Parts: sequence; structure tokens; C-alpha cells
Amino acid sequence: MPSFLRLKPMIAMLTLLALTFISASRALAHADYVSSEPPANGTVTSAPERVVIVFSQELKPEGNTIRVTDARGNQVDRGDTTLDRNDPNRKTLIVSLSPGLSDGVYTVNWKNASTDGHSETGRFRFTLSAGATPAAAATPLPATSGEEAPWLVLLAAGAGVMLIGWALRRRVMHQS
Repeated sequence: MPSFLRLKPMIAMLTLLALTFISASRALAHADYVSSEPPANGTVTSAPERVVIVFSQELKPEGNTIRVTDARGNQVDRGDTTLDRNDPNRKTLIVSLSPGLSDGVYTVNWKNASTDGHSETGRFRFTLSAGATPAAAATPLPATSGEEAPWLVLLAAGAGVMLIGWALRRRVMHQS
């Protein structure tokens, strides 16, 4: 058998491998939570006027929500979630808060709509304590949930590549 024919299976396998990882990286692309004011799991000493959340990718102008509730579940935001017009990268959402928030724990639930067609949801808490020293954000990241689990996509891609490699190797060994 000419040597160039033996290369065909290897070229096919490398092409499939490249396509698999390109597909997996696209599936992992989401507008993830990056930071917020007030900080996730942090403490503020004065009532904030708004909640600002920055994401990792550009967002659509519509389909985004931030809902802030107090410890009793009462909504304390004004329902005016908007994309920050001052952010040229279109990665920042803002919602106004009602005036006169009292000390306590507040939960921020958010949903974004990125320009790549995916949406993410998540939540975090912050504490308002007028007598406290501001604390930095805690180590755990805020809870998020995407349309698919990224590790599952990578696991399936890796298993697919291994299966293709095994089949091609077996075919080449039998042809020799």
C-alpha cells in the first residue's frame, strides 16, 4: 500500500479532532458572571442605589433581568433592568433599588441573554450592615446555570476522539 494512503486515516482523525474541539469551545462560550456591585457574598455599609453586574461577553439589549429580594422574599428593585449604555463592550447590566433599604441579607437573581444566543442564570447574596466594616467577596463564585454542563461537553468530545482514534488504529493495523 502506498504510504500516502496510510496518511488518509490520520488526516481524517486530526480533522475530526480539530472540529470536535472547535465545537466544544463554542458550546462553552457563555456570558458568565465576572463581578458585581455590591460584591457577591460581600457586605456593604450603606444602602446601594443600584445593583451592577458585569459579564464575560456582550449581551443583547433585551431578555436580561435582575431581581433583588430581601430576606422575606419581597422585591426591592424597581424592575428597570437595563444594559449599561456607558459600557462600550455591552457586558454590564444595571437595576435600580428602592430607597431606604434596611440592614439585612439581599438576594440577587439574574438572567442574561448573550449575543451568541445562549442565556445564563445565577444568583448571589450581599449583606447590608450599616455598622459593619465592608468585607471582600467570599471565595465561592455565585451560582450559575447554563444550557449545558461544560464538563459534560468536554467529556463527550474526549470520548468521541478516543473512539475515533481507536477505530482508525484498528483499521490501519488490519490493513498492514
